[in-house]
Amino acid sequence: MKHPILRFVIFFGVYMGALYAFTMTAFFERHGWVPYLDLNADVSGALLGFFGQDVTVAGRAINAPGASLLIERGCDAIHPSALFMSAVLAAPTSIRSRLLGAIVGISLLMVTNLIRIISLFYVRKHWPEIFEMMHVEVWQALFIFLAILLWVIWARWAVRSRAVQVDATT
Repeated sequence: MKHPILRFVIFFGVYMGALYAFTMTAFFERHGWVPYLDLNADVSGALLGFFGQDVTVAGRAINAPGASLLIERGCDAIHPSALFMSAVLAAPTSIRSRLLGAIVGISLLMVTNLIRIISLFYVRKHWPEIFEMMHVEVWQALFIFLAILLWVIWARWAVRSRAVQVDATT
């Protein structure tokens, strides 16, 4: 395709559509969402315990005196990860740099999601009146911004890396 921006947009749209369609399947619900949400609750609960909170975790629920959270769809960083991964996969770079970018970027988004869950626990416990704003408005916007920022950082690295490889072969 002669127009690299058009190519990127088309492939980005195809990848986003495919990833979102996959997340809507019964297979992903059973083998992706549910275990991953449970894992988020378990890891967040363990980290909260490490930070001195008296929490119990039951499935996707994190409970403590004065605060509880239920980890549901949307509390998982899956959609920002799909946004990031689609942009990385659509970029005209080597498979190696795309795989490295996807692994590193998605890992950072997943770790950020744990920080998000822990921060929301503390907000729910100490400032319940701003919980909904932090949960829906602040963290969702931050996640989209972070996914885009990570892609920009990765794209700059990938372009620089590609230029170094081209210079090395000439």
